[in-house]
Amino acid sequence: MKNLDALREPEPAENLSPALAEKLYGPVLRSSVSRLEEFAGCPFRFFVRSGLRAGERKIFELDARERGSFQHDVLKIFHEQLMAEGKRWRDLTPAEARSRAGKIAAGLTENYRDGLLRDTAESRFAARALAESLQDFVEVIVSWLREQNEFDPAAAELEFDSQPGARIPAWEIDLGGGHKLALHGRIDRVDLWRDPAGGDALALVLDYKSSGKKLDKVLAEHGVQLQLLTYLNVLRHWTNPRGVFGVNRLIPAGAFYVNLRGEYKGGGSRDEILSDADESRRKAYRHTGRFDAGILDKLDRIKARDQFNYQLKKDGSLYANAAEALPREEFEKLLNGIETQLRAMGERIFSGAAQVDPYRKGKQTPCEFCDYQAACRIDKWTHRYRVLGATSTPDK
Repeated sequence: MKNLDALREPEPAENLSPALAEKLYGPVLRSSVSRLEEFAGCPFRFFVRSGLRAGERKIFELDARERGSFQHDVLKIFHEQLMAEGKRWRDLTPAEARSRAGKIAAGLTENYRDGLLRDTAESRFAARALAESLQDFVEVIVSWLREQNEFDPAAAELEFDSQPGARIPAWEIDLGGGHKLALHGRIDRVDLWRDPAGGDALALVLDYKSSGKKLDKVLAEHGVQLQLLTYLNVLRHWTNPRGVFGVNRLIPAGAFYVNLRGEYKGGGSRDEILSDADESRRKAYRHTGRFDAGILDKLDRIKARDQFNYQLKKDGSLYANAAEALPREEFEKLLNGIETQLRAMGERIFSGAAQVDPYRKGKQTPCEFCDYQAACRIDKWTHRYRVLGATSTPDK
């Protein structure tokens, strides 16, 4: 019977002592936002990865992560080339942007990850598809910048960390009791609108994704979706951005997910879909997230409503139940709430929280993508999941 003990369901109260937690993490918990999202999803998963530092097996294959890394690298080079030439993205025509992105992708493909993108016919086809979607993407982005969006891309793959070489220091949050949370990471893109009358700038954070993703209110409230708005908080708490951006202060204005593959809608017929390919392409790269409604005239000065998700009444005002365009007061409250959540998570980690306690939202659980299912011992058919629900009043 003792041999069967390892197969039993884990005890709900299986946690660490605070003393052991401090030995594992030290007085300063260095973590990324994605790791803290894992903690919110299931504390045991965070404990195994960040406490025990269990790594996953690396396989030489073109998986979703490698595809995403390739596209990120192409866009980073695209941005850095323009900066080195003293140009902005909007200084290119859409056709020039498309051509440049294609050349960068072709040059990077040959030796990417020791030949990962030329290993098989399938990987070579995937490389061409990834490159073409990036060409569509930069063509659309540049057209928006030239026609309607007054923000300019100012940084790509912007790293924040306490280690040497990082352009921004880690965001440190005091947890009390001699403990701190030091967040590090990399922001895919930062766009700025510089105030010509002063030394401040409005800031947008853009997070590139390889599929469609939206900010889910319930997941955000429970800490499972923190990354997008935490990155905006990092810029808000950065005390000296002048050395990098030449401004005294960054004022958070919005944070968006961007699908690099494009999210194309179906139609009744082939002719219907192809009748306006340009419009379909623009809609495919629509940004989704949260933003300060007060800066809408700078995001979309011609009210095209194709890059950002909002609707206007006949009198030009926003609907009261707008989910993404928020009044400044609500937008600030949202950012402040993220900081409160991060502090609470840090305190729980140092208290020893490490229980096997995955959430469920509808049919969604973090177990589907967890590398440590063999270690947690739960039976997904019988386990009582932690069901997530709204913790605040619903949107109007």
